[in-house]
Amino acid sequence: MKKTVFFITRSAVVAAIYFALTTALKPISFGPVQFRLSEALVLLPIFMPEAIIGVTLGCFLSNFFYSTSAMYDVIFGTIATALAAVLTCLLRRTKFLYVLPPLFLNAVLVPLIWVVDGSDAAYMLNFALILASEVIVVCVIGLPLTLALKAALARAGIQFYSFRKTLTAPPYRRIPAQEREKEEYDDYECCRTR
Repeated sequence: MKKTVFFITRSAVVAAIYFALTTALKPISFGPVQFRLSEALVLLPIFMPEAIIGVTLGCFLSNFFYSTSAMYDVIFGTIATALAAVLTCLLRRTKFLYVLPPLFLNAVLVPLIWVVDGSDAAYMLNFALILASEVIVVCVIGLPLTLALKAALARAGIQFYSFRKTLTAPPYRRIPAQEREKEEYDDYECCRTR
C-alpha cells in the first residue's frame, strides 16, 4: 500500500512539473518551431519507472488545454511521449541509447499533427525542426539534469520504486519506541567505546 501511494504521488508530481513547465513556457512550447523544455522529463524513466505515467499525463493535459490543433495533438503528441517514455525505460541499461526514443518518436510523430490537420504540409522541414529542438532539450539539457538528479538521489540514499524489489521486499514492520531507544543507546555505546 505504501509503495503504491509513493508510486502514484511521484507520477502526479512529474505530471504537475511537466504541465507547469509547458504552461510557463507556452509561447515556445507549441508549433513547428517549438522548444518544449518539459520534454527533458522524458528521461526520468531511466531510474524512475513511474515517470512514464507522469510524463504521459502531463503531455496529455498540456496538449489538451493549450494546443491549437487540440484533438490531433492530444492523440499524436501524447502517443509519441508515452512511447518515448516506455522505450526509454526499456533501454535504461544501455549506455546512452535511451536518449534516442524521445528524439526520433517526437520528430516522426509530431509533424504528422500538422499534416493530418492540413495546416502545414512541409513534413520534412517540420521533422528537422522538431528533431533539432528535441536534441537541444533532451540531450543538452535533459540528459545532464537527469544524470545529476540520479547521482544526487543515490548519494542521499533515496531509492525509487522498482518492480523487482516490490515482489521481494520484506513486509513493513513498525519498531516500537522501546526497541528504537535501545538501538539508539546501543549505537551510542558502540561509538563511545571506540
